[in-house]
Amino acid sequence: MFVLWFSSLLNPYFNYIITNFVIKIYIFVNRVCDFCHTRFFIAIIIYFNLRFEFLKPMFYSKKSSVLVLLFLLIIGSGQSVCATTSQVSTMSSDEIKAFVTTQQQKGLSNEQIKSLAKSNGVSDSEISSIEDKLGGTPKVETGVDTSLNVKPSAIASNPNTLIQQEVKNDPLFGYDFFNNPNISFQPNLNLATPTNYQLGPGDALVISLWGAAENTYDVEVNRNGLVKLPNIGPVVVSGLSIEVATQKIKSALKRIYAGISAPDSSPYKIFTSVSLSNVRSVQVDIIGQVKVPGTYSLSALSTVLNGLYASGGPTKNGTFREIKLVRNGKEISYFDIYKYLIDGSQEGNKTLQDQDVIIVGAYTSKITIGGAVKRPGVYEIKDSETLEDLLEFVSGFKSNAYRDNIKLTRIDGDRKKIKEIDYNNFRSFRLFDGDIINVGSIIDKIENSVTINGSVYRPGNFEYTPNISLLQLLEKASGITETAYLERGIVKRQEKEGDVKTIISFSVSDILNGKETILLKPNDIVQIFNKSVVEDRGKISISGAVNNGTSIQFIEGITLEDLVITAGGYKKNANSEVIDVIREVIDEDYKTLNKVFNISADKSLDLSNNTPFVFEPNDQIVVRSLMGSGEQLYAFIEGEVSYPGQYFSESKNEKLLDLLDKAGGLSPYAFQEGATLIRQNPYFNEKALSITTKSINVDDEDTEVNVDLNNQKEFRVGINLKKLLKEGENSKQNLVLNNGDRLVIPSVKQTVKVEGEVLLPTLIRFDKGDNLKDYINKSGGFSSEAKKGKVYVIHPNGDIASTKHFLFFRTYPDIKPGSIVLVPKKQENVSRLSTQEVIGISTGFTTLALLIERLFN
Repeated sequence: MFVLWFSSLLNPYFNYIITNFVIKIYIFVNRVCDFCHTRFFIAIIIYFNLRFEFLKPMFYSKKSSVLVLLFLLIIGSGQSVCATTSQVSTMSSDEIKAFVTTQQQKGLSNEQIKSLAKSNGVSDSEISSIEDKLGGTPKVETGVDTSLNVKPSAIASNPNTLIQQEVKNDPLFGYDFFNNPNISFQPNLNLATPTNYQLGPGDALVISLWGAAENTYDVEVNRNGLVKLPNIGPVVVSGLSIEVATQKIKSALKRIYAGISAPDSSPYKIFTSVSLSNVRSVQVDIIGQVKVPGTYSLSALSTVLNGLYASGGPTKNGTFREIKLVRNGKEISYFDIYKYLIDGSQEGNKTLQDQDVIIVGAYTSKITIGGAVKRPGVYEIKDSETLEDLLEFVSGFKSNAYRDNIKLTRIDGDRKKIKEIDYNNFRSFRLFDGDIINVGSIIDKIENSVTINGSVYRPGNFEYTPNISLLQLLEKASGITETAYLERGIVKRQEKEGDVKTIISFSVSDILNGKETILLKPNDIVQIFNKSVVEDRGKISISGAVNNGTSIQFIEGITLEDLVITAGGYKKNANSEVIDVIREVIDEDYKTLNKVFNISADKSLDLSNNTPFVFEPNDQIVVRSLMGSGEQLYAFIEGEVSYPGQYFSESKNEKLLDLLDKAGGLSPYAFQEGATLIRQNPYFNEKALSITTKSINVDDEDTEVNVDLNNQKEFRVGINLKKLLKEGENSKQNLVLNNGDRLVIPSVKQTVKVEGEVLLPTLIRFDKGDNLKDYINKSGGFSSEAKKGKVYVIHPNGDIASTKHFLFFRTYPDIKPGSIVLVPKKQENVSRLSTQEVIGISTGFTTLALLIERLFN
């Protein structure tokens, strides 16, 4: 500013040079500073250019120049937008996003930002560049101006310009269709004009003649619905289809082109064609349950679907089944989006005309369907539709669906009830709003199979045939591998009576030699062991909700109850009905690593109540905890409150205000600005701290000690309690409590502490009118070692504020009661010579000079 003031005293030539130099500085500052900082700066630059350049005759007095400056300061916001948007070609994506976010925080929508940019000279290509860098138009917060007109060009570039991007894969069928930024429903103007297209004011026509005569007419339908043909006169075409209008125009051309009526084979034949060169825009009102209701300017080729896509589509409360088109107060058609998405039906998707109204009402009924269907989700159902119609929407059942009986949960009065729907009643079964349908799966069980696992070449399931023997099954599995254990194998058999399993042992070598024959039964499981597994019996471990998790050597026949007792019994929160057994699988194809079994046990460890589970070596047993169990959460509040102390949380979502309420609120002596939250460090390593402490206490002075300064037990979190109490529950200051948090509210402070590189560190009485330099002066001022540009202040709530710099100016932080002012020390310059060293070197050079002089003399 001083440079600009000085330049104003010079002649216009020097002012021009200096001002352009300052503009370059502005461009740099504009990149690194906030827009509000540059707003005043650019106003000053424009002022001096106006003051001494092209408007100098107009602003010949200082008084008028000051008025210009004030005006520029008032409109600085718009100029900052212009100055920034005009540089989009050189700005990065992050800079553009920061700029757009700043403007949105001021309350501007995306369309308003674009309009402001255009009014300041930014071209459409540069705006497109901004959208490309942002990857599409950014989100617009709620409160969109519904009176905005969406131009066809804007819709073509991005149909979701005014729509906030929603989460993909929404369960409501059809909802995501209108939130896909990669598709556009703007009509294609390069295709042949539909013959039923009705002309209107604003349409442009190309009339071509060729053959015996050639001519071309470019005409536009005027506001009276006429096209004017030279030497022929006006022709009324408004309201006519393109096909009828073509015949009417031909009839008019025949007045001067008689060859139009000649046969095609005649040498005097004149051929004609009429086509659209530009399509007019129509104003359409889209109201009701759509994301952005309002008035839209659309292409006259647009349909109901185009209009819906421009407005963002129906909301979650809007209907997808009956989109109403009203024209001149009459209902013209109803459009069903589901029929379009599923069958491609265009019924009701009429071409829009000027002043049409699209009405999207509320939905009638929504049904949730899940399970073994191809497209689970939430669907809107009409009153006349049944379960069979819903199954068409979900594209039918999956292959594993159990279709004979479907379960439905329905609201009945003040509660829900379950109904079962038989397969034969699908066509007639009526659905109601809120129904939840679940399609189950078939039982994952093979009835006619036998299984062989382990050391065979083709393990797996095989077809059971009557009287199949174990030897035949081994042959189907292509025999045993070289690593098979020949002495022993087992057959696990499920008996029909209850869940009792029997194990039949056999010698693999005897089976192969024909010395022993075993006939298999359905669902038998044959296990051929591997040598390495048998030789190393391995261990078995138990962990989870037991008092002492342990791992012991595997013992044949050991039970779950034995393992629980070995581990010291269940914990208080153990759920004995949810126990997982993780078993290692030896799979030579490397496809399966582990297999998990879910078992349960008697909490009293009574062996008679459960069928023993057969464990194998290296099994890992995990006892799960009860749902919802966990440690108790608590927090402390100290200082100026009615009831300080420890308070336990009733939920995991308790916040600072809840803790204050439990403590009875603040006392009359509470210092709100000094409130701070002390939070435990979850990564604090007490063992590492004790090791460090022992190392520091070692008497050996040469011992090197590595102290981890980041390993602190707790941290201070600065909060603004005054703002929290004012804004209430939804305040950003209302933090969720962590386990062990301490909220400290001190009493009223009346002093300020000054420490560091001052002449006399001391406590000074707080005075509201004093600034930071006043307190430093009251401490004797800066010392010779003070680093004045790095002074910082620790506020009573724990926040730290540092000195800021702008060009040649420093801005010191504000002072509050209880603040601590810290003046750091300058770093020592180790390369600087001391006074004694300088004197010594100088004396040495002087002596050397005297010796050289005597030698020469």
